[in-house]
Amino acid sequence: MELKINTNISNQFKEVSITINAPELSEEIQNIIKYISNINSVPNNILASKDNKIYFIDLKKVVCFYSKEKSNYVRTIEGKYKIKYKLYELEEILNKIDFIRISNSCIININQVECFDTSILGTVIVKLKDNTQESVSKRNVSSIMKLLRERGKLK
Repeated sequence: MELKINTNISNQFKEVSITINAPELSEEIQNIIKYISNINSVPNNILASKDNKIYFIDLKKVVCFYSKEKSNYVRTIEGKYKIKYKLYELEEILNKIDFIRISNSCIININQVECFDTSILGTVIVKLKDNTQESVSKRNVSSIMKLLRERGKLK
């Protein structure tokens, strides 16, 4: 889909208004609408704890969120921290452009991915910038491959 963006900046406007003109209400258009609608509700950081201290973790620094032994954690390049959120709650509030669920126990930050290893037929291993790796569950392989195809359409 080719996207044309027009802007009209003037102090005559009292508020920001966005108009979408399209031949049909496609899935891509619905995703754009959903993304724009959620811009103000997406957090910039998340509360986490480590050694009886509470931290604000910048979401840009998050490598992944994961579950282990009935607890949930956030991993950054600096280390891992415990979080109170359930992964399904994070999935609802995180920016879907940057974060994707790869298994029942892991949500990754796409911006922290070194590469996707597809050398073993039917499996995908995500190698992350903190020198760790996570396996994509078989049920999520197709969504990861779709993501790679969509993001691979660079002009």
